[in-house]
Amino acid sequence: MVDKLMLTVTPIFSIPPRGAAAVETWMYQVAQRTRIPNRIACIKEEGYTDFSPVSEQCSIHRIGFSRVYKRLFQKWTRLDPLPYAQRILNIAKEFKVTNNSVIIIHNSMKLYRQIRKRAPQAKMIMHMHNAFEPDEGLDKNVKMIVPSMFLKQHYQAYLPDADIAIVPNGIDLEAYQKNSAPLQKSDLNISPEKKTIFFAGRISPDKGVTLLLQAFERLIETRDDIELVIVGDYMNENKGDKGAYQQEVRKLAEKLKPHCHLLGSVTPEQIYNYYSLADLVIIPSQFQEPFCMVAIEAMGAGKPVLVSTRGGMTEFVKAGETGFHLKEPMTPETIAEDINNTLASPGLNDIALSGQRYVEENFPWEKVTWRFEEVVNNWFG
Repeated sequence: MVDKLMLTVTPIFSIPPRGAAAVETWMYQVAQRTRIPNRIACIKEEGYTDFSPVSEQCSIHRIGFSRVYKRLFQKWTRLDPLPYAQRILNIAKEFKVTNNSVIIIHNSMKLYRQIRKRAPQAKMIMHMHNAFEPDEGLDKNVKMIVPSMFLKQHYQAYLPDADIAIVPNGIDLEAYQKNSAPLQKSDLNISPEKKTIFFAGRISPDKGVTLLLQAFERLIETRDDIELVIVGDYMNENKGDKGAYQQEVRKLAEKLKPHCHLLGSVTPEQIYNYYSLADLVIIPSQFQEPFCMVAIEAMGAGKPVLVSTRGGMTEFVKAGETGFHLKEPMTPETIAEDINNTLASPGLNDIALSGQRYVEENFPWEKVTWRFEEVVNNWFG
C-alpha cells in the first residue's frame, strides 16, 4: 500500500489559493480529505507563511525565493544552486518518504522531468489539468491522472504507452450551506424580476468574454429585462495581448452600464455566494476546455448552464438533460440567440435540477478523493 504522498505544482500560486486556481484548489481539497498521509509543496507568495498544518494527515510547505535570489540565480546567471525541484525533494526527505511513497506533480511536464532527473527511482504520477503537447524527456509509460475523457484521449494520442486514469474535479457541497450570506440581486441594484446572465472565470481570450459582452450588447437592443454579471480579475494583466484584451473588456463593460456588472476577482470560498445572482450561467470558452470547475459549481448551486461544446464539458453538461449547449461557430449573434432560447426553455428549471443532482452524485470532493485513492493504490499498492 502507498504509505505517503508528496503533492507539488508549478510555482505560480500558493495553496490554498486566494483566487481562481483550479489546480491548486484540487490539491488542497483532496489532500485534506485523503486517508494517506501527505505533504503539499508549493511556492510562497506574499502574505503566506512557510508552513501550515491542514489536518493530522496533511500539511503545506511553501517554498520562498527572495528577490535578490531570483534576480541573481534565476534571471542573471541561471545557475540556481537550490532550484525549486530540489527543494521539493528536500521536503520529501524531511517527510521521510519511503519506497512505498508517491510523488504527484500537477500540471507541469517540466517539473516532472526535473524531479525525475533528481530522483530516477521514485514512484511518480503526473496529474495534468490542461491539454499541452508532451515534450521530450517524459517516461514513455508515465502514469497520468486527468479530469476528463477528452483529456485522456488528448494525451493518449501523444503517449500511447502511458497509463492514464480519469479522476474528475470536484465541489464542496457543504460550501453552499457554510456560506450563509448569498448575494441578492438588490446588492447590485438589479431588480429581482430581471434575468441575470452570469459568467465567472479568467478574463482572457480563451474564455470568450468579449464575445459574451458583444452578445449582451445585442440582447439589450431588444429586451430590457436582462443584466450581465462578470466575476473575474479584469486588472491582473497590463502588458501584451492579455493586457490589451482586458482593456477591451473594461471598455465594453463600461459601454454597457448600468446593465453590465464587472465585479472583479473573488476567492474560491466566496464564489459560492455569487451563484445566487444567476438565472443562467454561461461558459463560452473558445478553447478545448479540459473540464471547468465553474460549470459543476453552478450546477451544484442549482443553476442552469449554457456551455461551449469545445473540450470536456459535454461529458457532464448533456444538452437537454443536465444543461444547454452553445451553437458552433460561436458569434455574438448566435450566443445572443442561444441565451434567449435557453431562458425561454419550458424545461429550464427541471434541467437545472437534473444538473444539480448529477453533480451531487458524481462530483463531491469526498467521492473524488475516493477515486483518487483507488487509482493511486491500483498503480502502487
